[in-house]
This record gives sequence, C-alpha cells and structure tokens, in this order.
Amino acid sequence: MDKKVSKRLPYGNTNFEKLRTENFVYIDKTRYIELLENENNDKLFFTRPRKFGKSLFFSTLSYYYDINQTNKFEQLFGDLYIGKHPTPKRNSYMVLEFDFSGLDTSNATDFKISFSKKIQDLVRIFLYRYKDIIPEQDFYKHIDVEQPGVGALRKAFIAAESADKKIYVIIDEYDHVANDLIALGTYEGDDMYRNLIWANGVIRDFYETLKEGCKTVVDRIILTGITPVMLDDVTSGFNIANNISLDEQYNEILGFTSEEVNTVMKEAGIDQNMINVDMELFYNGYLFHEAGEHRVYNPSMILYLLDRIQKRKTKSIIDDNLKMDYGRVERLLQNNRDQLTEIAKNNSILSKLVPKFSIKYLLDNNNFASLLFYMGMLTVDKEEEGALRLKIPNYSIRTVFWDILSK
Repeated sequence: MDKKVSKRLPYGNTNFEKLRTENFVYIDKTRYIELLENENNDKLFFTRPRKFGKSLFFSTLSYYYDINQTNKFEQLFGDLYIGKHPTPKRNSYMVLEFDFSGLDTSNATDFKISFSKKIQDLVRIFLYRYKDIIPEQDFYKHIDVEQPGVGALRKAFIAAESADKKIYVIIDEYDHVANDLIALGTYEGDDMYRNLIWANGVIRDFYETLKEGCKTVVDRIILTGITPVMLDDVTSGFNIANNISLDEQYNEILGFTSEEVNTVMKEAGIDQNMINVDMELFYNGYLFHEAGEHRVYNPSMILYLLDRIQKRKTKSIIDDNLKMDYGRVERLLQNNRDQLTEIAKNNSILSKLVPKFSIKYLLDNNNFASLLFYMGMLTVDKEEEGALRLKIPNYSIRTVFWDILSK
C-alpha cells in the first residue's frame, strides 16, 4: 500500500486556486457561499480580526463567481460542499476586485494620487481579464490617460454593460487607510481622515460611484475589513450594505474550530505528540455571537505554530507578525490606557457591542471596547446584565496587552 502523502500547510497563502491545485490543506468553508447568496440583501459587509482568513475567503468567492473560471469549477470545487450544492449564480459574473492595502498615507495629496492609481490599476486588470467578452477594446487602451480615479470605475461599468454582463464587486481591506490614519494617533492623522472620507473626500466619491453602479451593472457587492469605523463615516455615500459581522450563522465563517484544527494536523501529517503547548490556551477562544456554537482559533496563529512544529523550530510559539500588526495601533490604544489596564487586570470588561461607530467617538467606553473586539483583542464571553462580558481570547493576545502597557 502506498504511503499517504501529507499535504502542505497553507501558512501565509491566500490564493484559493494554489491551495486547491498544489496539495495544500484546505478547510472547506464553502457552505457559507450558499448562505451569502441567499441573503435578502446582495450588498454585504463583515469584519474579522487581522490574519483571520478574509483574503483567502474572498479569493474563494472570486473563483466561484468568475465567468472566466467555469472550466475549472469541477477541479476547484467538485469535492467541496458548494461543488456538490452549486448555487444559481456560480460562474456568472465579471468579478471586479479591490484591495486597498498599501496606499500612501504620508499626506493627503500623495494619498489621493495613490488611491486613484490603485483604482486605475485594478480596473485595468479587470478589463484585461475580460477582454475576450468586452466588444470594445478602447476601454483598456485609454484607461490611464482619460479616466483618473473613480472615472476608471465608471469605465468598468460601461464595459460590463457593453458585454451585457453583471459585476460582482469584492472589496478586501476596505478600511486599511482608516486603520493607518487612526494608528497615527495625531491631529494630522485625524485631519487627513476627515478630509479624505467625510464631505467630498475621494473615498466617499468611490463608494458613491459604486452605489451608482448598482442601478445598472453591479449586481452584488461584498466588502470586509477589521473594523466598521469607516463604514459609519461613509454611510451617506454607501448606505446599501447589510452588516452581517455579528450574525450568529456567520460565527464560524472564518477561523478554525477544534475539529477543523484536528483535520489540518491529520492532513498535514503532524503527530499530536509533537505538540508541547496548550493550543486552546494560546490560540483559541474567539466567539463573534453569544449564541455561536463553537469558539474558533485564529487560523494564522495556529498555522504558524504547526509550521514551526513541522520544521522542528518550537522555541517561538507566538508569531512576531501578530505583535507587529497590533503594534501599528499602539499609539491609539495608549490614548485609552486606563481602560486597557482595567481589561488586562480583570481579563475582561462588561460592555455593549456597537455595530458601527464614527471615528469622532472612537474612545467612548463602549466604542473603544467594541474596537478591541473587532481587532481581535477581545471576544464574547457571555451575556451579563443586559450587556456582554468581553474577554481577552487567549494567552497570545494577553501578551499584546502586556507589551502595550509595559511601555
């Protein structure tokens, strides 16, 4: 009998096709595609903490709905839940993807330039991807010269209309710029945020243009990030999305349950006896609805550990990248040091979860606790006194609190 070949751990890999075709472990979350498609509102928004698998899930959506990927459907999805229960909308869209990480936030002028260029670049990729079904190729040739910023987005809408196709818009890292500016913790960062997002800012213009597209060719939109802060601040420009972040049925849409962690270890050929730490203590504990069936592990945390075990490098069991990510917002968190100290001392705090809030009220007690929840520094413990007991989810995150408070 041939020895079973162990699969590769997907630590740091967010490309769905690569995972499915190059012998990586893949935890099947595709049943949620069916749930999302059956939502009454086809414009959806949800948040999850850093390194929680958002980009991989969006890559999965892209391959599932892309009209150009029809011939790969069986190879990529055949043995998954959604391959056995395909939905009516599969492989029926031109998929327009945006990822707003990596923008220049050094000053307002440079940001506007980089934001416009990002839109142009991603629209150019979109037009090139579907060049075989768009009848007029001038859309692609003149995009940089004639269509700066949101003008390029309108060009994409016209191109899809000319092809008689509908668009599925996927937006990852929607709040990356907001997180960068908030993390500055300075009046300069605050002023830039107000100028770029409020009133007639370029970000509001983008979402208003996206909303206009829904009247013609934009059929579905899904966007994600870490916090709902920016969603509140662009509400008048984009008030059509349903926030499903705290819905019970999506508690486990991302992250690994204990059973799924066991599946990862089994498929990767990792011997349980090699694990010399309490994984539940260090990495588990996330709950996004008080009635959620299972708590989940941060997938990046657990994959980091298993990767280290596979490579026989078990001295460091907390990913340094995790601390770096939270280090980006350290200055902001220091501005509410008293509440941070209270949480670290008691390991929890009683608060209401606020579904969205403006940057203007970021440091109000309930809003600040909610911000920590969305960032993954707190999670649901239990209902208590008409509110929620929010607790530090695991030992790894507790070290982040200690690092911040020790400075």
